[in-house]
Amino acid sequence: MNRMPTSPRRGRPPLTSRAAILDAVLEIGLDRATTSAVAERLGVDQSTLYRHIASREDMLDSAVGVAAARTAWPEPGDDWAQYLRDCAHAMWTMFSSTPGLAERLRGMASPPELLAAHVYDAVAYLHRRLEIPVREAALIVDTVGDLTTDSYLTVASLDRPTDGERTFRDLAIAAMEAADPAAYGGAVASEYVVVFRDALGGPGAPSTWWMDKVELVIDGVRHRIARRDH
Repeated sequence: MNRMPTSPRRGRPPLTSRAAILDAVLEIGLDRATTSAVAERLGVDQSTLYRHIASREDMLDSAVGVAAARTAWPEPGDDWAQYLRDCAHAMWTMFSSTPGLAERLRGMASPPELLAAHVYDAVAYLHRRLEIPVREAALIVDTVGDLTTDSYLTVASLDRPTDGERTFRDLAIAAMEAADPAAYGGAVASEYVVVFRDALGGPGAPSTWWMDKVELVIDGVRHRIARRDH
């Protein structure tokens, strides 16, 4: 007796979780993590994602929170200046580990809860350690945070190609060199071009220029403290 061919049974679709979705976002990069890309990475339908996320915006913003939670944030100690340096380096590491994270954080209406908690802790530490008003402590923390974020975004943009094989860095340097330094102050202008090239760093290898800016902030804080104490 011949049996009728049977169709293969369709099993249950692969299951996922909110945590797995956010992990996939960080693996792909926030700049490329569409719902279709995440679904493909996890081997599920896009509709499955929406059992765990409210929207793509919810998915990306929540991934920023996960990245912040996984970052090794420094503990404050006796050296407030080193603490600020360590905070800046922690932010830079967080940004460089996940493409698109800095841009997403910059565009968020409010920071992730954990990141906000770190900001509160840093402000409270400077307030107590330096014996300065909360407003001034907040200004310091905000300045270091903005400076680090903006510097990272600038450095990241320099490696983007524009036409052919040239990058924004190449065009910026070419423009400065084409300006004829000799016509704008001679030796000083020529030296500035050298400084400008150093400030832009190389592909995948940023210079210390951004950290020099942080040191400038630290010097300013020291100056305020010295002026207050005298």
